[in-house]
Amino acid sequence: MKTLKWILGVLGVLVGLVVGAAVFLMSRGEDRFEQNWNVTVDMVDPVYDDLNVRAGQYIAESHGCQGCHGYNYEGAVMADAPPFLMVAPNLTSGRGGIGAEYRDEDWLRAIRHGIRPDGRGLLIMPSEAYYYMNDEETAALVAYLRDLPPVDNELPDTELRPLGKLIMGVTEDMSAAPALMPSRARVTGVTRGANAGWGEYRASVLCMVCHGQNLQGAQPPDPASPFAPDLRSVPGWGLDGFLEFWRTGENPSGRASDADFMPWDKMANLGETELEAIYRFIETI
Repeated sequence: MKTLKWILGVLGVLVGLVVGAAVFLMSRGEDRFEQNWNVTVDMVDPVYDDLNVRAGQYIAESHGCQGCHGYNYEGAVMADAPPFLMVAPNLTSGRGGIGAEYRDEDWLRAIRHGIRPDGRGLLIMPSEAYYYMNDEETAALVAYLRDLPPVDNELPDTELRPLGKLIMGVTEDMSAAPALMPSRARVTGVTRGANAGWGEYRASVLCMVCHGQNLQGAQPPDPASPFAPDLRSVPGWGLDGFLEFWRTGENPSGRASDADFMPWDKMANLGETELEAIYRFIETI
């Protein structure tokens, strides 16, 4: 009987420790989720004319904005799972949208730093890539987003559930983008065209966030994503093989890429000149 009581006592202590640790980690995870970030926003001056709006549309469609926010930028529930309810907001000025409320500064803070106007981090926003977009293209993107036709679509807020709080209490990988930036300087002073310099700029925005700063392979920010491979083998495809990949999602050996993790279908909107520029840059690494 004494032995049984001793065992039960030990088990009680262990259960108490586990519960206490879980409560602590959930509290820390919630604090991280609610954390306010104060960053200095690098301001640009969007020009709201047809030319800039069209340039911004090109950036939005080729840089994957519709993949999360919907074809008409009406927003979408991205995941409804035990850890979280993940929602990409309605970007338009329609009912339920943020477009009517956001100022230029708010758009820039969200795009380049992954921060909402209230200072909280956006849980999934690839600002660690968009931070490196140059001022001209960032300004054009803001001009386009502010010009979107209104779409009525009311959505719930992103919600961190108990399991999500526990996960976020253990790891900071889900924290807002400001904790990850900047790790390198923006590529500047290059001329747009099918050249390695422009390819380095475009790769700095689109490729390095997953494949690593030297494009020699890395684990993408999304923990569900497979390891992003070393791109130094790409020149062996030849330029024609590289361009064909963006049409089909298959490399010359016939291996298909999952568009959920390798957005070849979105990046195909860059067009052959820009894709060739990326290829020319990869040739140099």
